[in-house]
Amino acid sequence: MLIMGHPQFEAQNDAGVGHGIPPVPEWQLDSTPLHDDWPELNELDIDHEVRNVFMRLRSVFQRAQRIPFPSTRLHDLTCFVIHRLLLSASSAASQPSPLTECLRYATILYMFIIQGPTYFSHAVIFTRTLNQFMGNFEQLQATQNLDGPLDVWFLTVGMAASVGTPHYRWLAGKAKTTAAALDMAGWGDTLVRVKSVLWLETQQSECVFRPHWDAVFNEESQPEPPDIPVYMSPGVTGASFI
Repeated sequence: MLIMGHPQFEAQNDAGVGHGIPPVPEWQLDSTPLHDDWPELNELDIDHEVRNVFMRLRSVFQRAQRIPFPSTRLHDLTCFVIHRLLLSASSAASQPSPLTECLRYATILYMFIIQGPTYFSHAVIFTRTLNQFMGNFEQLQATQNLDGPLDVWFLTVGMAASVGTPHYRWLAGKAKTTAAALDMAGWGDTLVRVKSVLWLETQQSECVFRPHWDAVFNEESQPEPPDIPVYMSPGVTGASFI
C-alpha cells in the first residue's frame, strides 16, 4: 500500500465482521457519547463512513488518555484506520464534499505522523495524501469559512505534513489569519482547539506540531518551517506497515 498508494487488503467492519484487517478491541467500544459531545459535526456535510471512522477514532484516543495502549496497538490502529478511509474513498458512489475529503485525508496524515517511522518509507502515499488534502482544503477555504476548532486542526496537521513542500507557506499564512480571527495568542490557545477535535497524547506530540504554530505567532510576516522532520516516532519500534 505504501508504494502503490491504495489498499491491498480489505478491512473488517466496526464489529470485526468480514475479511481483511481487523479493528483493535478499543474500536468496538460504544462511541455514542462522543457523538453527543460534538453535535455540531452532525450538521456538517460529511460522508457517513468518514464521520463514523473519525468519531470512533476520537473515542479510542480519549480512552487512551485514561488507559494507554501499547505502541504495537497504535500500529494496528493506524493500519486499520487508513485502510478504512482509503477503501471508502475508492467505493464512493458520488463525489464527496470537500469537507469530507479534508477530514479523510487529514486523518490519514495525522495517523501517519503519530505512528512515526517504520521499516518502509511513507513518502509515496504520504505525498499523494497531502496533495489530495491540499486540493480539497483550498477548495473548502474558497467556499466555506469554518474558523473554528476543525479549521485549526486541519491547519495543524497540514503544516506538520507539508514541511519541505510548496504548500507550507500557504498553510502558515492561512494559520496566521485564522489565529487573528479567533483571537489565538499562543500555542495554549491552539492546543485547546486541537484537543477538542482529535489528539493522541504522546511524549513527542507537541514537538511535532507546536513549532509550526510558534512560528505563526512570531511577529515575522512570513512564518518559515521549523527545521524538524515530518515523522517523529512516539515510541513505536520494530513496526512494519502493510
